[in-house]
Amino acid sequence: MKHLIRLAVFFALLVAAAVPATAQGGTQQAFVVTATNRTAAQAERGDDRARPGDVVRYRLTFTNVTRGAVRGVTLANPLAAGMRFVGGSARADRGDARLEYSADGGRTFAAQPTEEVVVDGRRVRRAIPAERYTHVRWTVEGNVAPGATVVAEFDARVGAGTPAPANSGR
Repeated sequence: MKHLIRLAVFFALLVAAAVPATAQGGTQQAFVVTATNRTAAQAERGDDRARPGDVVRYRLTFTNVTRGAVRGVTLANPLAAGMRFVGGSARADRGDARLEYSADGGRTFAAQPTEEVVVDGRRVRRAIPAERYTHVRWTVEGNVAPGATVVAEFDARVGAGTPAPANSGR
């Protein structure tokens, strides 16, 4: 059995025009971030703390709690210190969600971040390895209808000597 680790909101950012944090009734949250330890050994330990080498799946869920369609929804998640993005693990449930990464602390984003390096005395551009990504971001190109959700997720591995936070209870 996998334990759910609920992370503090500062692990994720949401940019959406005119979307309140809760619906008028105060019950439905517009944005929820969860993280689940995907490593089988975690269940055997009987706790909710991710250990070095464990893989954590981050899930970002946005729900349009307004009465009108919302445009310009962006879900962005910085990787916590010590976490390493697992290449090829990012996905969204909408075909119009453009996926981009940052490897410079969120200053720039690209579908494939690159860097300029010197090889044999010549400057060349090369792809930055996925484990060096610092942020993952999805931008929804179309409208999100009232009541509709957008779900995006990715995996990250806990680096050596960097245990992930325990369940925050949020």
